[in-house]
Amino acid sequence: MKTVKKVLFIVIVVFITVNVFKMLKEDHSITYKIDKYTVKENFYVSKGHYYDIVIKDKKNTFVYTLNKKLNKDKKIIKDIKTYKSNNLTCIIPIYKKKVTNDMYCRLDNQQVTVDYLNKTGNEDFKKINNKKLKISIPKEDNTKKKYKNITYYNKNVLEDQVFFLWNYKGIYILNNQGIKYKKFIDYDIYDNVMNCVVDKYYVLFENNSVNGIENVYYYDIKKDKLKKFKLKTKLSKNSYINGVVDNLIYVTDRRLKKEYTINIKKKTITSIDDDQTTYITYNNGEKEEMTKSDFFMNDILFDDNISDTKVTISSRLKKEYNYYYFIENDGIYKALDSNKKDRILLGKLNNISDWFVKEREVIILSQDTIYSYSDQYGLRIILSTNELKYNYRNIYNMWKK
Repeated sequence: MKTVKKVLFIVIVVFITVNVFKMLKEDHSITYKIDKYTVKENFYVSKGHYYDIVIKDKKNTFVYTLNKKLNKDKKIIKDIKTYKSNNLTCIIPIYKKKVTNDMYCRLDNQQVTVDYLNKTGNEDFKKINNKKLKISIPKEDNTKKKYKNITYYNKNVLEDQVFFLWNYKGIYILNNQGIKYKKFIDYDIYDNVMNCVVDKYYVLFENNSVNGIENVYYYDIKKDKLKKFKLKTKLSKNSYINGVVDNLIYVTDRRLKKEYTINIKKKTITSIDDDQTTYITYNNGEKEEMTKSDFFMNDILFDDNISDTKVTISSRLKKEYNYYYFIENDGIYKALDSNKKDRILLGKLNNISDWFVKEREVIILSQDTIYSYSDQYGLRIILSTNELKYNYRNIYNMWKK
């Protein structure tokens, strides 16, 4: 009996030790060779377990990110299969642990997504894929439905997504179940719509009064309830939202030259600096302090003031986590910060008028239609309405669980 207890004790100790070791494993960056390829693997934890992978041979570079829990292991790839047809070269990395096979391709010396090749009907991709490789190809369901003046595709909305569209008095709310409408106010707000998504709330600042902003409306996404409260410190009408960080809304009052944080859950407004000698901005999640003269030189929008000519000639460049995102010649691109020159074409849309990035998804407005792109699900149509041709500033948004 003592021997059994002793063995059981040893087993428990080993089990705990192994699991503690797995938990304590840190981020890593490692380079190794597989046949003709050099693999650079960068592992990090950021709302999930991520591996940024760069695979190179003498002619080609393939860049991608893998979001899989692989016990934070190193050297996760054991083999790389190569497939070619004319100007298309593709690879399929094979992993030491069971992971869905994904293909990464370069067309005419440009990395492109499998979703793009599939949607454009690329003949060389069809030839390669006819080998029955059982690769993962994003699918969309373009079953359309109508609600008032909106055409929507709720089967393309993921379970952890909710889309919002401001309708001058309230919002349309679209999830994978369907669409509904919530009225906020009794009159129209057309211009300078001050709204954002923070935590589990869609928030609207009622800034239509010349006396300033006092009422704040917020829709609780999870409880499906609309509420409001009054700010203890009134903001002037000439205010704007800088951005959202750690569930706090940063707002700047241009007239009073003051910056505040607003906590919707606690219904509080707090000045950044009572003497207002210091102003705060965030660049890709990193906090920075600015002087008054620098802060008010232009409107400060967090993560929207990036410039890097090594990435793109586009005037708009956004960075989230380890990737830069940009639009160029109707193409939607991203580039890994450690491999800026190796851009990836995610998809193409005509006449892109607006776009933003949230939790690794790109939300794009093309003419009168909103699309969403993610690496796992590709480019999907979400909704369209004729109104978006004429007015789109600050009237659409997305919440992700």
